Amino acid sequence: MAFKERTEPIILSKLRILNKRLELSDEEKRYFSYLDKGYKGELQFDAMTEKLTSSCLILNELLLEVERTTFQIDTLIIFSGTFYLFEIKTNQGDYLYKQEGLTSKTTGVTIKNPLDQLNRTKLLFKKLLNQLGYNHKIEASVVFVNPEFTLYHAHPDLPFIFPTQINRLHDNLNNQPGNVSTNHYKLAAKLVSLHKIDSSHNKLPAFHYDELKKGITCSECESFEVTATHKFLVCDVCGSKESLESAVMRTVKEFRLISPETAITTSAIQEFCVVIKDGKRIRRLLTKHLTIDGSRKWTKYR
Repeated sequence: MAFKERTEPIILSKLRILNKRLELSDEEKRYFSYLDKGYKGELQFDAMTEKLTSSCLILNELLLEVERTTFQIDTLIIFSGTFYLFEIKTNQGDYLYKQEGLTSKTTGVTIKNPLDQLNRTKLLFKKLLNQLGYNHKIEASVVFVNPEFTLYHAHPDLPFIFPTQINRLHDNLNNQPGNVSTNHYKLAAKLVSLHKIDSSHNKLPAFHYDELKKGITCSECESFEVTATHKFLVCDVCGSKESLESAVMRTVKEFRLISPETAITTSAIQEFCVVIKDGKRIRRLLTKHLTIDGSRKWTKYR
């Protein structure tokens, strides 16, 4: 088990909700797709690191700051003698490597050289470690996880790990000597404490609460065509069934994420859920799962 598990980025969670409740622009949809693919690629890499049996500490998804500069580490693996830093990429297709960037053979579009980002992350991380009193060797690599990716003209000495090399990477990491010490655990805990939950650079599309499509969606196909029975929420499209309690609290979580400035009240949640007409049922569920703030008609939840 990882010392720090990966969780879906807040910006991605919010865009996932807005994508089904709002008409996003083409650019916003592309950004959502880009973040979604990136997250799935990171989870794919996690599936490999979770199989490691060597003595190490795995920290996934770190958003850190040093000298007022924010940087992100997709995966950090701490061994006794070396720290391995990985930048995960999900590019698909055939590309030509040039120092200024990677050029798609299909479209001719050039994207940034991932080594620029990797080198920046490595430099900033080294500065942070020095400030914390650590001076360990750092090995940094870009990992391409998509099996449909090929990069031509890349020198073998470049710190790239291609899909066909991931199994060998696993074997290499599994054969790292030594055991992590109490000092390594202290550092890992410190890095987790410095992790920032969300980046100020992540901007949501501008929207008004009234523009959002209201209702509880199916947990499987995300359809709004659902029926609420006494105990279950049944999808009229795919037929999947979810407990009503689970469906309501899942929707409360969505409400809180995309409208944090709006108070959670029985009436607000009933309006947002649409399909549940009984306000007493909503109140019982909110009282069961959330903390009451206020009393009587002014009751709010947090």
